[in-house]
Amino acid sequence: MPVVFLAALLLSGAAHAAEKPILGDWYEEATYGGYRTISIAHFRADGTFTAEFRKCLQPGELDNTDTGHYTYENGHLRMITEARDGFWTLDIEDYQTASNDGRIWVYDSTSGPAVEHYGHIHFKDVRVTPTSKVPSCDLNS
Repeated sequence: MPVVFLAALLLSGAAHAAEKPILGDWYEEATYGGYRTISIAHFRADGTFTAEFRKCLQPGELDNTDTGHYTYENGHLRMITEARDGFWTLDIEDYQTASNDGRIWVYDSTSGPAVEHYGHIHFKDVRVTPTSKVPSCDLNS
């Protein structure tokens, strides 16, 4: 029995070690609510995040920035947005990672106000540099 426990412990540690971190900066484009939305999210080691969004309207753009805290463990991301454009808010969203090779991160929304409003959304993010900016809606990806 101790050998089985040790093997399970080693396997769970190996699986956890294989999980790629989400720390850093990620670019994404998704369509929900009928609009293309472009964003760059910055996940910091202290558990805080900033996410810059640009909703592409016809014509024009609508920008907003969310800030807050996050946790990430076993492929599960919880984002707790505490401010939107500098104004206090409370928005808790959950996501589950499908894959992450350190360069491309694929995940799905699982619960929260966005799921209630738009349904489940499938995301595919690409790692970018910390100085990356959200591009204009006029640019094609």
